[in-house]
Amino acid sequence: MLYDQSGAHLQRGSLEQAEAFAREALREAEKLPGNATDPVELSLLRAAHVLRVRGKAEEALPLAERAVKLGTKAYGASDPRTGMALQNHAEIHFALKRYAESEALHRKALAIFMKAYGENHINCAVSLHNIGAMLYAQDKDKEAEKFLRQALAVKEKVLKPGSVSLAHTLDQLAAVLDSQGRQIEGERYRKRAAGIKLRAQPPAKPGA
Repeated sequence: MLYDQSGAHLQRGSLEQAEAFAREALREAEKLPGNATDPVELSLLRAAHVLRVRGKAEEALPLAERAVKLGTKAYGASDPRTGMALQNHAEIHFALKRYAESEALHRKALAIFMKAYGENHINCAVSLHNIGAMLYAQDKDKEAEKFLRQALAVKEKVLKPGSVSLAHTLDQLAAVLDSQGRQIEGERYRKRAAGIKLRAQPPAKPGA
């Protein structure tokens, strides 16, 4: 399947091939008869994501916008699938350094996930983290800290202690604390993140 091959290349870091398969998957999905909303939306999201990772955010933007419109029409504005499309759209705005736009989209996604899943869900934690990152990028450190602490609290409830996702939020929180002149406090979070990432590394092969 073209979509799966795109994902496999993406995991291996073969981004040029991932983009080629993602584009072809989208073309094939658009040819499907009848109600092909799911494959088209998934292919749009994958293509937009790959383009963003390849540094082609401007090219990714219309695909992400189309995925949001398609998801909203097919599933409704409050469906978690629409929330995921909004999150993807927000990440592209972030890549374009449009932080206020990215923050607004992440807030919409968070509202959807909170309603669908309740506050203790990984999707909510990811949205909280992303909003915190957007606020930090706009020099709104106090508000950013609040969202990142909420994200960390949820992740600590729903993820395993060694999850690298935890480390991402710990590092972001450390940066926000540093920005407020609270380096000693920030260093505690940074050390904890470093420990998680070190334990997550695969063991070295003999002779390596």
